[in-house]
Amino acid sequence: MKDTPKRLPDAELEVMKALWQAGEPLTRPELEARLAQHHWASTTLLALLARLEAKGYVAREKQGRGYLYRAALSRRDYLPVESRSALARLFEGSAKNLVAAMAESDALTDRDIAELEEYLAELKAGRGGT
Repeated sequence: MKDTPKRLPDAELEVMKALWQAGEPLTRPELEARLAQHHWASTTLLALLARLEAKGYVAREKQGRGYLYRAALSRRDYLPVESRSALARLFEGSAKNLVAAMAESDALTDRDIAELEEYLAELKAGRGGT
């Protein structure tokens, strides 16, 4: 993957999540089993895999009469794409708005707040205290 990753449509993201969770290459039938809750036809899954391969997110290698599919882009490398997108779409690009929304809905425990404080202090120290 050479270019900056782009946000994936939901169906393609579901395929990537299955590959990331597996942690090893999977055959189409193995992927179908992991994605059974979607009730996709085999042709649908193959089309999604072909799109992901064309984008450079998935790689495949021949195995017997079929292929093994693996994530060519790590979850860690993709996560910032999804985070930036959600922040922009839902919180006007503001991390403060995200945290405020969570606090106002009582979604943050005291432990969550303490972890955030610790993490932000580490970030600040890593940037030279600015």
